[in-house]
Amino acid sequence: MKRLLSALKYAVLSIYGIISLFPFLLVVLTALKKKKDALSNPLSLAFTPTLENFLYQLQKSEVFRAIGHSLIIALSATLIAILLGIFSSYAMSRLRFRGKTLSQGAILSLRLIPPISLVIPYFIIFSKLGLLDNYFSIIIMYLTICLPLIVWMMKSFYDELPIELDEAACVDGCTRLQTLWYVLLPPIAPGIFASAALTFIVMWNEFMYALYITGSGTRTLPVEIYNSIGYYSLDWGKMAATAVIAIIPAILFIALAQKYIVKGLTMGAVKG
Repeated sequence: MKRLLSALKYAVLSIYGIISLFPFLLVVLTALKKKKDALSNPLSLAFTPTLENFLYQLQKSEVFRAIGHSLIIALSATLIAILLGIFSSYAMSRLRFRGKTLSQGAILSLRLIPPISLVIPYFIIFSKLGLLDNYFSIIIMYLTICLPLIVWMMKSFYDELPIELDEAACVDGCTRLQTLWYVLLPPIAPGIFASAALTFIVMWNEFMYALYITGSGTRTLPVEIYNSIGYYSLDWGKMAATAVIAIIPAILFIALAQKYIVKGLTMGAVKG
C-alpha cells in the first residue's frame, strides 16, 4: 500500500512538473524555429532547429542596453530593500514602541493594495518632478513591491532567535547595533540571502511599473520584449528568443544559490 501511494504521489508530481514546464519548453522550441515554422504550427516538433533568432537579437544593441538597465534597477532595488528590511524587521521583532501594531499593519497593507492602482499616482508625481525615464523613480516604485515582503519574511527569521541572545550580548557590553551585526545577522544570513534572491527575481521580471515609468534611457528587458510586438505582424521566433535570454540569468542565479535559498526558506519550519 505504501509503495502504491508513493508511486501515485510521484506520478502526480511528475504530471504537475510536465504541465508547469510546458510553457517554458514551448518558448524554447519557438525560439529555435524559423518564422514560417513558428507561425504555421507552433506545437509541431518536426522542424529544423536554427539559432538565427538568437543571433539576430544578440546583434541588437537595444537588447544589451535593456539587460544592463534591468540589472542596475533589479540589483539596486534588491540591495536597498534588504538594507532597509534588516533594520525595519529588527525593530518590528525586537523593539517595543507605541504604534508598533499599527506600523506592522500599515506595512502589511501595502501587500494588499493592487499594484496597478499605484501606477497613475506615481506617473503623475514623477512627471511633475521630471523623474520619468529615471533610475531613481523606478527603483522607488519597485521598493513598494518588495519591501513589505522582505520586512515580514525577515521578521519571522528574527522571531525564531531566542531573546536570550540579545540579553547575553547586552550583558557583554554590546550596543544594539553590535548585537544586530555580530549576534543576530550571522544565524539568519541564509534567510537574508533567500529574501534577496526572491526579490531580485521579482524585480527582474517586473513589467507593469517599468512599462509606464521607463523610457529609452532606462527600458528594462520585459518592456523590450513587449516592444518587439509589431502593429501588423509578430515574429514569434525572435520574441521567444528574447524571452529565453531574459530567463537565463534567473535560472543561473537560482542554480548557483539553490542551497542557500532552500535553507533560508526552511528556517523556522521546525521549532522546538
